[in-house]
Amino acid sequence: MKLLRWQNMRIGHKYGVILFIVIMLFVVATAYVASFLFDIQHCIADMEIKGERAVTIAHMAYLLKAKNGVISDYISMETKSLLEEYDRYDKEFIELQNKIEPAMDTEDLKFLFNIIANNNKTMNETFKNKIIPYLEKDDEQNAIFANINISSTSKSSFSVFEKLRGKVNEGRHKSIERTNIIVGKTITTLIMCIIGVTVIGAVAVFITSKRITSNFNKVIKMSNRISEGDLTVEKIDYRGKDEIGKLSEAMNQMLDNLRSMVKEITDSSLDISQQGDTLSNIAKEVKEGSEQISATMQEMAGGVEEQANSANNIASSIGSLTELIKNANINSGILENSSKDILNVASIGNQQMKISIEKMNDINAIFRDSVTKVKRLEKNSENISKLVQVIDSISEQTNLLALNAAIEAARAGEAGKGFAVVAEEIRKLAEQVGNSVNEITNIVMGIQNETSLMTESLEKGYQYVDEGSEQIKVTAQSFKEINDQVIEMANMIKKISDNLNEITQNSNSVNTASEQIAAISEENSAGIEETVASVQQQSSSMEIINQNANSLAALADNLERIVKGFKI
Repeated sequence: MKLLRWQNMRIGHKYGVILFIVIMLFVVATAYVASFLFDIQHCIADMEIKGERAVTIAHMAYLLKAKNGVISDYISMETKSLLEEYDRYDKEFIELQNKIEPAMDTEDLKFLFNIIANNNKTMNETFKNKIIPYLEKDDEQNAIFANINISSTSKSSFSVFEKLRGKVNEGRHKSIERTNIIVGKTITTLIMCIIGVTVIGAVAVFITSKRITSNFNKVIKMSNRISEGDLTVEKIDYRGKDEIGKLSEAMNQMLDNLRSMVKEITDSSLDISQQGDTLSNIAKEVKEGSEQISATMQEMAGGVEEQANSANNIASSIGSLTELIKNANINSGILENSSKDILNVASIGNQQMKISIEKMNDINAIFRDSVTKVKRLEKNSENISKLVQVIDSISEQTNLLALNAAIEAARAGEAGKGFAVVAEEIRKLAEQVGNSVNEITNIVMGIQNETSLMTESLEKGYQYVDEGSEQIKVTAQSFKEINDQVIEMANMIKKISDNLNEITQNSNSVNTASEQIAAISEENSAGIEETVASVQQQSSSMEIINQNANSLAALADNLERIVKGFKI
């Protein structure tokens, strides 16, 4: 099944698959080699780090030696610049110490590095805490002894520095050796991959090309035998659907077609030979029939001439009818324009009626609102009447209290005169309030009467407006029906106009057709005369056909002889 799928692929695709496989093998080989290159890159980076580490250690040793020299100089001459120089060296030493400390990744390196750090710390403490104080006390001898201790510590540190640098260089040499090994393996692997991929690609191309060439040779051999006229060659057995398969299928089909064609030509040549004899007999019969047709055509010529005269009379009558239809069409156009004007007027009236309905609805709403407000006013006036009655009652009670107060003041004699005056003023005020209440009562009653009349009037007006709204809606509906009828009438008039236009066009066509019929009748008359002449000429042609039929029989015999040259 897999082989069949491979044979179904186009030749270009087969070579493309081989090329793709070769490319994928190169990609795999490249990826494999790339893994070695990454290892080389890692080793080189490790060597760079260890090289920087060795340089840093050497620089730290230099700084320690420089600090030792500054201490000796300071004992000889105490200057502030030497202290600053010592601090600068110490600061740089500490920075390098902090930078390189994380790289001490083994116990031996950590142990040696801690010795150096402790010796540096001891040097700083001895210089700051002993030598400087001794020199400040002019105790140069103890300062020198302390410096001797620092020198011995420095020598120990230098020895440790050498060991530490040796350890670092040893690791760097191991990285170099590992890098060289990986480079060698990379080169070997790359060469093997190139050779392997090249061999695989070459073998695949060779096998594919050999199969393609073999099948092409089969096709070429078959085509050569067919070109020699040998149709007994066997068909090509190739089940693929590639270019060779399609070419093989086409060659097999061509072989079948040639075999069928040669067989049919052989059969046809026999038929042609037989039909030639038959055609010769038919030519004789046709000659006799053409003579009879010539006589019949002469009789038909007279009838066709009468038909042409009748067709001319019909054409004249149709022309008059066409003029009448054109006049009716013009009048229908005028009627259509008038119906459009009526439709526009009806549409405007319908639109105005819609506006009137909207206005009546607005008036109806205003009247409804007015009736509601007047009823509310009437109710409020009734509340005012109740309030006036309360005030009147209060006024009467106040008047009564004032009278009682006056009586009590009279009883009190001289002591109640002031109270009597106040009671008199209250009584007068109560009387004034009573009079005002009467006037307010009259006014409120007048307002209530006017409000009642206004309410009745507004209710009647609202009723009339409501009836008017309903009536105008009925009128609007009538206008709408009129507008619809006018639209329908306009549509009918337009249809009539369109029908008249179509009738006009058809009448023109009929008129043209009648004229054509008359012309055709005249042409038929002339054609019949020509036919008579043609029939006579045909009679002479039949003799020539008879001669050609005999020649055709001879050609059929020659064709049969040629076809026998093919092997079936």
